[in-house]
Amino acid sequence: MSDTIAIGALRELTEHGIHVPDDVRLMGFDGIPFSDCANPPISTVAIDVPAMARTVIDCMVTLIESNLRHERPDDITHDHIQFQVMPRTSTLAA
Repeated sequence: MSDTIAIGALRELTEHGIHVPDDVRLMGFDGIPFSDCANPPISTVAIDVPAMARTVIDCMVTLIESNLRHERPDDITHDHIQFQVMPRTSTLAA
C-alpha cells in the first residue's frame, strides 16, 4: 500500500502548493504500475512478490511440520527477498 499512499500524498501536497520534487521528494514502496502514471512519476522500491510469497509459505510449512513432530523449528525468522529501486521524477534533485 505504500505506493498507493504516496500517490495520495502527492495529491495532497499538490493541492497545498507543495511541489514534488522541488519542495519535497517522495518515494513509495511496492512497485505498482500506477506509481509510474502519477504526475510526476513516483520513485518506488519494487519487490519480488512471488519470491516473497514462496518464502513465507515455505516458512509456514516448516513451522507446521516442526509443530506436528513436537520439535523446535530451526531459525527461520527472516530471509532476504530481491528488490529493485526504481528512481523516477519524484526524487530527482532540483
